Order: sequence, then C-alpha cells, then structure tokens
Amino acid sequence: MQAIYARQSADKKDSISIETQIEECKKRLSRSEAFEVFSDKGYSGKNIERPRFQEMMLKVKNGEISRIIIYKFDRMSRSLKDFMNMQEIFEQFDVEIVSCNEQFDTGNSMGEGMLNILMVFAEMERKAIQQRITDNYYSRGEQGLYLGGYAPFGYEKIEIRVNGKKTYTFKEKPKESILIQQMYTDYSNGKSVAEIARELNRNNILTRKGKLWSSDSVARILKNPVYVRANADVYNYLRNLGGHMNNSVEEYIGENGCYVYGRAADRKTAKFVSLKSDYVTLGLHKGIIDSSIWLSVQQIFQKKKGHSNLGTGNLTWLQGIIKCRCGYTLYVKRYKTKNKEYRYLYCRGRKNNSCKYPRTMVKIETIEDIVEEELFWRLKALKGVQHAEIVRDTPEINALKIKIADIDKKIENIIKQIAEGSDVVGRYLNEYIKKLDSEKNILSDQIMKLELQSHKTNQISFNPNEILRAWSDYSISTKKNIAKEMIKMIVLEGKEISIIFY
Repeated sequence: MQAIYARQSADKKDSISIETQIEECKKRLSRSEAFEVFSDKGYSGKNIERPRFQEMMLKVKNGEISRIIIYKFDRMSRSLKDFMNMQEIFEQFDVEIVSCNEQFDTGNSMGEGMLNILMVFAEMERKAIQQRITDNYYSRGEQGLYLGGYAPFGYEKIEIRVNGKKTYTFKEKPKESILIQQMYTDYSNGKSVAEIARELNRNNILTRKGKLWSSDSVARILKNPVYVRANADVYNYLRNLGGHMNNSVEEYIGENGCYVYGRAADRKTAKFVSLKSDYVTLGLHKGIIDSSIWLSVQQIFQKKKGHSNLGTGNLTWLQGIIKCRCGYTLYVKRYKTKNKEYRYLYCRGRKNNSCKYPRTMVKIETIEDIVEEELFWRLKALKGVQHAEIVRDTPEINALKIKIADIDKKIENIIKQIAEGSDVVGRYLNEYIKKLDSEKNILSDQIMKLELQSHKTNQISFNPNEILRAWSDYSISTKKNIAKEMIKMIVLEGKEISIIFY
C-alpha cells in the first residue's frame, strides 16, 4: 500500500496547506496500488510526536506500507536525528520515499548524502524560526503587547492598533469581573480557595476553558498580577520576588495590570511563587483589583506558605510577620548554655532546601529593638490623634513611594560599587548613601502626613498614647496584635532588614 503524508504547523498566508500538499502528492501515486492519506495539522516538525504520523509508522513496521509520498522532506521532520532514525526503519522494511519537490534517488550514496545535507538545513531553519518566535515573544512582552493565549477570566480580548500595528489587549467583562472581585474579597475575609471553588461550581460558573473550578485555578487567579491596578507597592513586591522589571517604577501609577512571562522550563516553582526566571511588564489593559487588596491577598498566601504556625509562637511578638527574602517565614530557635539562653531567627525554607540565601545568625532581640524603634516613631506621629483615619493609597502617596523605590535602587547600585571599588571610593559612596537615606526619611514623613488626612478611610482601633505609655508592660500576645495592625511585613536578608508598614 502507498501512503501520502502531509503536515502543517499553522495556517499562514505563505504556508502550503495540507490540502495542496495532498493534491500534489496524488500526482506521484502509482495507479495500480491502493493508498491512504495521513495528515497532521497544527503540529511542529521539531519532533515526531504526531498522532497520524505515529499511526503511519506503525503500519510501516507492520509491513503494510511500501511507498510514502511527501510534498517536501521537512514535512516528515525538521530534526536530523529523528530523520536518520526514520531512514533506518524505512531501509529495514524496504519502504521507498518520494518527495514532490526534492528530485534525487535516496537509493544510492550520492542521493543519501544530498538528503542528509537537506535535513541539516531543515533543522537549521527550524531553529532559526524558533529563535525568531522567541525574540518576537520577548520583544512584545517588553512593550506590554498581547502574548497570545486565552484572555484571563474577567476579561475579553479586543483588537487594537499600537504604532500602526495590529495587536490585542484585554477589556473588562462586567459579569466576570464582579466574580473576580468577589474571589479576592472572600479570600481576604478568610474563605479558603477550596471553598471559593466549591461555591463557583455550585453556581454553575465555569472557568475560561469551560471546566469546573479547582483550588489551583482559583489560586492562580488570586496570585496573578494581571488583575491588579499596579502601583509602586506592587512594583516593589514583584521585584522582591525576583521579577525582571521591564518598566520603571515611575510608570506604576495604579491603573494597569501586569503580565508575567518567561520560559516555563526555567521555573523551579509554580508560576507567581518566585519570579527569578520571569519578566514583568505593565500591560495595556486596566486592572480590576485595588493594589491594597491584591497585596493583602498575597500576604495571606505568603503566610500560609511559610508554615502552619502563622504567628502563634510565644518567643517573639514579631512571629508571623517576619520573613526571609526567599518568601518563607522566620521562626525562633533557642540555644541554651549553662548560664544563658540565646534566641536566633531561622528560615523555614531551609527545611526543604528552598532558601538559597546565606545563613546568618541574627538575635531576635536585635531585630525587635530595630522594629520597636520604627514602630514608636510611627506611633509618635499618631500621638494626640484619637482613632485617626488613615488612607493607604492616593496618587500623591504613590508618587512619594515611587521616589523612595528610586532611592532604594540607587542605594542598591552604590552598595555594588562599594564591593567592587577601593576604600577611598567606598568612603565617598557611604556618604552619598547617608544623604539618600536622609532624603528617604523626609519622604516617609510626607507619606505619614498624607496618610493622616481626616477625610480618608481605614480607622486604627487603638490609642497611640496608651501604647507608648504601656508598651513595656504588654504581653507578647498584645504586642503581636498591635504589630499586625501596623506592619504589613518585615523582610530579612542576611543582616539587612526592611520594614513595610501599612
């Protein structure tokens, strides 16, 4: 029996359709022998994992096929290694290969050599096409352009033009975006991802792909920055996860959502857990979720990631809000000698080898003193204000946070220069760091004043004067409750500490 094989990766203006390939191959059929057509549409030639191709090869091995007609040899494969393996099978079962476009006899050494050269060029072309696709993908990502695939749940895909070129972006779908907002609200209020998934399924609401909801599909939506109206706080959060930021912090003005993209094969964790192998870019679409709500949801995930002990320890009032830069929570380990007990912070990520940062022994008392000093500074700013109303985010506050993020970036670059430079250069750079740090404190003061505008929302539920007076008498549990109301997160990297207040 004769066989015709045709393959087409995708429908393109300049590609030969499967139908055209088959018609050309029929012209080479032997009239005296029956034939069967095998075709694979939407499959690359980079490997041989194609259903109809595998079916044809099975019939070859069963001795049912004596002749295969193809439009071009690269329709069979663009991999030299795969084609050489196929050639051995064809020779073993005495199968003749006929190409409509390449006219040479594979039965002699010259023809076989020509075929090998042809396949080398076919593989080179495949790799060149693959590289062009990759380059184009990352180029589009840098510009915040559509990267393909489904529109996320809550959005629909719409066509737009950017610099005269056709592309796509996302437009909010009101009915679905209400569900997205409800998911974030429910999770913030204590519902689990499993409970949210069950409720969606009870109401016969399907995912974008028409499937039932699972805990994983809900979690992916809650972690995806495509939904957040990204501001400077979101920029810092994603950057701290290791993301390669395509946009400057100045562009994060609390309006657009973010794309996260990269090679899935390079990720060592689930998507959105660590962004060390990913790029982050501002999209052209508007976000659905306010940055403060989105970040609070990420904080809940981070707490649950660390350990089941989410702040219930009684060795420090910082338990549950202090984390390692790797994302896992820190807990206190005790070391006793004959005369004294020492308490050090230890990263939970070390238990499963997830933490890649150098181990540093830091006494918990040292960290408590630093945080206490910063906390008191904030409380003194609130002194005299009873049940003050605090605003978390306005364009003015975000602009100041952008300036602080810019200063942090400058300080980070200077520290790198100090490590590479001489002692003299180091002294000058250290002076510059002090100047930048002073500017940062002034900006922090301005943020505090803006946060205390009385016409805004989010009341604090404690008396700053009372806390300052009685702090030393409070139990660890009481101090912990106060800290959790004022401090979003404390991040430790070696001996460097970052305190992020609400």
